[in-house]
Amino acid sequence: MVSPVNSMGLGNILLAISPGHGALTALLPVDILLDLGELAIVVAFALLAIKARALDRGGFLASVAVGYAIFLGGGWAWFVIIMSFFILGVATTLFRYEYKKSIGTAQEKGGARSWPNILANGGIAAVFGLAELAFGGSAFALLYIGAMSAAASDTVATELGLLSKSVPRLITRFGARVPPGTSGGVTELGLLGTIVAAAAIGTIAAVLGVVQGVPPYEVVFVATMGGIVGSIADSVIGATVQRKSVCIVCGKATESLIHCGQPTRRQSGVVHIDNNIVNLLATIVGAAASLALALVL
Repeated sequence: MVSPVNSMGLGNILLAISPGHGALTALLPVDILLDLGELAIVVAFALLAIKARALDRGGFLASVAVGYAIFLGGGWAWFVIIMSFFILGVATTLFRYEYKKSIGTAQEKGGARSWPNILANGGIAAVFGLAELAFGGSAFALLYIGAMSAAASDTVATELGLLSKSVPRLITRFGARVPPGTSGGVTELGLLGTIVAAAAIGTIAAVLGVVQGVPPYEVVFVATMGGIVGSIADSVIGATVQRKSVCIVCGKATESLIHCGQPTRRQSGVVHIDNNIVNLLATIVGAAASLALALVL
């Protein structure tokens, strides 16, 4: 479903979206059985995630919508990437979950993803999937792997950073030490997680040939750098404008709007910029960074 690239270099991809090829394809009749088969795969994966308590009901519906849009636009290779991101994110969330819970930094509901989390990390990727379906071309494939790399990098960095023995430092004032889980706090372990997760998404994309006609090492490099830039952007936005609140029940600092079953009280940051909005912005930055790097090379 990803249209081939005539050149072997990323620099020649540019924004040649091939509108005639993609638009014509979008107007042709589709194979209903194939579409239903793709939907069945997406639903089956979401049901497995529900059974594993990795999704709640709202997250199930959102994941089906996001996954199907991606499958329609980019085919099975694109879906494997977001599926890999989801598995990687859930695995790192559940890793030493009880310890994270004991220090008050674990995700709520046992780490089950809700619909805002699904849309924050996969919404932009779904848009690129639909754009690929309508227009075709390699630009959307590059944007997609950049967005997924940023989402994976940020998730893994956060979850591994919570386990770091070193005290997190605020990215905007690197000398300032902050408690684990503070928005904008970074650690060496978290940075390592950023790099590994970004490279993993890039490697999967290269092996599956998501950006056809491009040398695999270039795909890995572009995806890795996009993920790192997106993750850094997440930390900077989190440290500067993200809403920071305190639980009115237990008194702990939190990024959530609800804690201990009660609305939290805002202490600083912009009211409507919560962690999900920050994650969404990070995927946009990661996507843009990957495409921009491809244009420069």
